[in-house]
This record gives sequence, structure tokens and C-alpha cells, in this order.
Amino acid sequence: MRFYMASTLCWSSHPAEVITIAEKEGLQGVELWAEHMYYHQADPEEIRLLAEAKGLALTLHASSWDLNICSLNQGIREQSLAELKKSVNLANVLQVEHMTFHPGRFTVKSYLQDEHRYMLVRNTKDLVDYAKEKQVILSQELMEEIPKEMLTDPEAMNTFLDQVGEGLHVTLDIAHTPLSESSLAYLAKLERVNSIHLSDSSMEQFHVPLGKGSIDIVQVLHALSETNLPVVLEGMDTSRELSFLQQHLSFLRKAGWIERKTRD
Repeated sequence: MRFYMASTLCWSSHPAEVITIAEKEGLQGVELWAEHMYYHQADPEEIRLLAEAKGLALTLHASSWDLNICSLNQGIREQSLAELKKSVNLANVLQVEHMTFHPGRFTVKSYLQDEHRYMLVRNTKDLVDYAKEKQVILSQELMEEIPKEMLTDPEAMNTFLDQVGEGLHVTLDIAHTPLSESSLAYLAKLERVNSIHLSDSSMEQFHVPLGKGSIDIVQVLHALSETNLPVVLEGMDTSRELSFLQQHLSFLRKAGWIERKTRD
């Protein structure tokens, strides 16, 4: 198990500053979000070299906001695929371990389901082929159970992997597992898992700081400690105080999982 942090936990900070924060806090890597890189107009080559100098690994979360590669609207569908390929290009320059991306969604849940599923497989295959050319490993995220999401349980994801074929892996987001289900059971059932996203979850909200929700995080961490998977601390925080990140880190330090590399 290797602890990384999502750059969205430090949205107001330039990605270069996020790299420095991650090193100081004793983490092993950073999952850069493409939108965060674009928002700050960060130079990916500079970020790659800085991470290398700090001894940190990088992964990338592809663009996902407003995108849908299964949209019934052809223009949205084609632009969504183009944006994901743009993220693959970014991943190539950053030389990341892998790129996590979101699957498409139903445009309308009650109609044309087979058409949506066909476009999901076809466009994902297209993206996998493109990523292979760019030497980028792709990881499809298992999504939360909310309306219009298509891949929300291990059985659906495993079937999808078989349809797409080789070259696609899975990111398990612990907070996406229904509270009535076991995240560890999901992990055991899922094939090709190469990444974990970690945050807590409550009945009111999917992503909250560790220890502030209803998931047995200690049990999850003990199970993940037996793996060498990157475990990405997730959340969105636009403040400069970085409260979300500090609550994650406080929980992990009290439990003895990480230590700061340097002190102020």
C-alpha cells in the first residue's frame, strides 16, 4: 500500500505546490487531476521533473466534468472522447503510472439502454487503443450508485472488462461502495484492480474526511496494507487551509500509517 493524494484536495494551489505538500506530508505520490492542471495552466514537463526530483510517483485522473462518451448527443459524445484523449496525451508527458477515468452514463435512464452500452464499449475500446499508442495504462473507475451511472458494481464492471478486452484496469473508490455493502468484498470480486481511491462516506455525502463517515476505514486499511496498490486520498477543497487533507492525514497519523517527512 502506497499513500498518494489527489491534487483536488489542494485546488487553490498550483500543482507544483501540491507536489511539495505531498513530499512534506510523507506521502509517496500525487494523483494529478487533468482539470486541476488546466486550471492552473501547469507545465506537465515541469511537474514531471519536480515529482522525479522529490521522489514521488504520479498518476492522473482524466478530465470528467461535463463529459459523457455514451451521450446520445453526437457532438457531446465526440467531444468527450476527444477530451479523454487529450488527458491521455497529458498522461504521456507526465509519465504517470496509470490514468483513471470515468465511464460514460445514460443520457436517459429508461430508454435506449442497449445503445448506451454499445457506445460505452466501442468508445472505451477506441480510448484503450489510443492509450496503448501513447504507452499509457488506463484504469476505469467503479462509480457510485446514483441515477444514470452504468458501472456501479463488480459484476457489471467485470462483464464490461470482458467486452473491452485486454488493456483496461479498474480503480475502486472506497466511498462509492454502498454503505450496505462491503468495500473489501467489492475488492475481492473485482478483476484487474490497480488503484484505490480512499475517503469516507456518510448517508448524506459520498466523499468526507477519513473517520467522519460510516465506513470502517481501519478495517479497509488493514486489508489494503497487504497489497502494493496506490491508495489515493480523495476530496475536493478550494480553501487555502487544506482542512480536508489535514483531516485525512490526522486520521492516518493517529493510526500510525504515515509520518511527516519534515517538520515546520
